[in-house]
Amino acid sequence: MAQTQSDTSIATLEKAAADAAKVYEAAVAAEAKLQAETTAYLNDTQPYQGKYDAAAAAAVKAAADKAAADKELAEANAALAAAKPEDQAAAAERVKKADAAAQAAATAAQAAQDAQIAARTDLDDARVAQSRKLAVAQEAVKTAAAAKTAAEKALADAREAAAQKPVEPPVEKPAEKPVEQPVEQPVQQPVAVAPASDTTAAAATTTNSSTSTTASTKSTSATGQAKSTTSATTAVTTTTAATGSTAELAETGANPATPYLALGSGLALSLGAAALWVSRRKASSTS
Repeated sequence: MAQTQSDTSIATLEKAAADAAKVYEAAVAAEAKLQAETTAYLNDTQPYQGKYDAAAAAAVKAAADKAAADKELAEANAALAAAKPEDQAAAAERVKKADAAAQAAATAAQAAQDAQIAARTDLDDARVAQSRKLAVAQEAVKTAAAAKTAAEKALADAREAAAQKPVEPPVEKPAEKPVEQPVEQPVQQPVAVAPASDTTAAAATTTNSSTSTTASTKSTSATGQAKSTTSATTAVTTTTAATGSTAELAETGANPATPYLALGSGLALSLGAAALWVSRRKASSTS
């Protein structure tokens, strides 16, 4: 059976739905894998989280060192202010050292703080990048799910439309006519044909009969008409006798030569009538 357009459309939609389902399954698998990687990445201290933790600890230590240097400088300045003249030089030297240490501690604390900030930025950027990857995977899952839903709906609508469409009955081929067998014609029996000599004799006899009828007609018209009829009958009888078929008709009641006998009889009548007409014309001319 030829495939219809509806069947072709449904087959195409079925393939599209199957492909969409495969894409959705692949997207879900990719999203799940990336989610696991993201979770492991965020829970791991390496590399960005560990760097940030180290930088934070260094910054805390540098801040403590700075605070200690600042305290020492403050104490040195206080001691210098309270020192006796003979102790002024030693107190001044202490202040000088404390000041240098405080400056160095401040520089180290600032560097540690900057390092902590940089480590935090790197950690945040890495987390954002990983989150973006996960978001892309999740968006792919949503897109694949929408495409899968649309393909399944299109397939369902096509199937419903095909189910509601009336089924056209198959076109029946016209039955082949049987080949007509030739009708066997009955074998015709040979027609009995009178010999030429007999036919000539019959014609002569008919002519003589017509002549005698003409002679009789000169006396009276009524008698002539009767004799002409008699002559015609005599001609038919003579023609029938010439064909030799009277006996057959009497014996069987039918013969294949019957049509020809009837034709001969009609011809004889016509000849008799013609002879009668000629005799009347002659009679009228003589009178």
